[in-house]
Amino acid sequence: MSSLPAVSFLRLRDAMRAGGRRLRARPLPVAFAGACLLVLLAMLALSARGRGRGDFPVRRMTLEPEVPLVGTLVPARSDSYAAVVPGVEVKILWLAEEGSLAAPGDRLIQFDAAPFQKELDTARARVRELAAEAESARLALAALRLKSSAEVQEAETVADSSERDLSAFVNSAGPLTARESAHDVEQKERLFKEAEEKLAGLEPFARQGFISQDEYRAARTRRDQASADLDLARARHDALVHQKNPDLVRKKIQEAETEKIQFQLGRERARVGVSQAETAVRLASIRLEEAERQAAEAGRKITASEVTARAPGLVVYSEVYEKGGERRKIRSGDAVWGGTTVVTLPDLSRMQVEGHVPESEIHRISAGQRVHMKLDAFPDLDLTGELRAIGSVGASEKNDARSFPVIVGLDRKDLRFRPGMIARCRISCERAENVLAVPVEALAFDERGPSVILVSAFGKASRRRVTTGTSTSQFVEVRQGLSEGDTVRIAGE
Repeated sequence: MSSLPAVSFLRLRDAMRAGGRRLRARPLPVAFAGACLLVLLAMLALSARGRGRGDFPVRRMTLEPEVPLVGTLVPARSDSYAAVVPGVEVKILWLAEEGSLAAPGDRLIQFDAAPFQKELDTARARVRELAAEAESARLALAALRLKSSAEVQEAETVADSSERDLSAFVNSAGPLTARESAHDVEQKERLFKEAEEKLAGLEPFARQGFISQDEYRAARTRRDQASADLDLARARHDALVHQKNPDLVRKKIQEAETEKIQFQLGRERARVGVSQAETAVRLASIRLEEAERQAAEAGRKITASEVTARAPGLVVYSEVYEKGGERRKIRSGDAVWGGTTVVTLPDLSRMQVEGHVPESEIHRISAGQRVHMKLDAFPDLDLTGELRAIGSVGASEKNDARSFPVIVGLDRKDLRFRPGMIARCRISCERAENVLAVPVEALAFDERGPSVILVSAFGKASRRRVTTGTSTSQFVEVRQGLSEGDTVRIAGE
């Protein structure tokens, strides 16, 4: 510990002695006032003698704590552009110049569309062929429907006619022929009866000789003929009623049933035929739709062979691996598989800083805090931003410490900013106004917590436990343990 020079102290001592002698020669009130002044000067001298250059008086101040952050500029939005045909290797014919600024709609990549053009030509030829087949199937279906409808109607007409014939015979023709046959029998019976009565009437005259035997024989012949006609009429009537008409009825019933069955079979054949034709039409339509889909897909592949920008940004080529394992930028003439990213377009109008904050500082920051930063590439620019996000999952560092990712949005837009530039940031935390503070170097830490070396007015040093609060890189708030005006000793002084 250093003190005031010895000569200063000796001069002060001589002055106090001379003053004492002068006071003794003066009246009492003046002597008393002078004595008090001498005591005060002595205390100030002792205090000045006990305070070293490494001592600091505790005082109130405003602390504005900041959390440092070193990160890199990244675009808030970045679009990737790739070969959009999966499972197919395509050749790059042309690329936009790397580092150039692209506007929405600008061409970025031109892939070789020749294989897709061949695919499109083949698909279109197939579409024309299948369209003809589908049309033929539809015409065949329409013709079959007309033919089947006519055949079904004809069969239905025949079946209805058979039913009507059966009904007419059973209800009209059959009974009528039976009545006609019965009437004929009745007539034959009357004729037979008349011939027999006439013959019986001639028999007495023939015995008495009133008529010749020829007349009698003629009358007997007519009776016998009438009897034979009667027997024939009865036989016919019996055959008609018991055999012919029933046989006709059975025959007509069978014919009606046959025609009905033929109608049903014809209708079912027509239904099956039409159904098969409809199936053929559907299959032809499906094949045609598939061919049209393939043609459309080939057209989309040709369209996708020219890739344009969806949003503004800086053209950045992707990297590929050489056969030897070395990485290089992609270039025209390379062949890439579908889905491989060829160009990335970061949006330079919306940049942000990505970095990591130590776990020990994470409690001091929150989204929405203001951030001041500088870029190594533009050291004269004073930039501001806002803490937008704090990661919820920490990462381990090389020294086993953990840190959390954070994102800081820039207020300024400048197309000169490039991804990967180093940004040195200061995150402004909550201010602590009118608080007691001491230098960071004045604090010592052990298992019981923080403490300071308190220096009394007479230069005596003692350790004092304190409770700390907000801190900056230079000062720490002391909430308990010290009072304003106390003196603490800075460690190492």
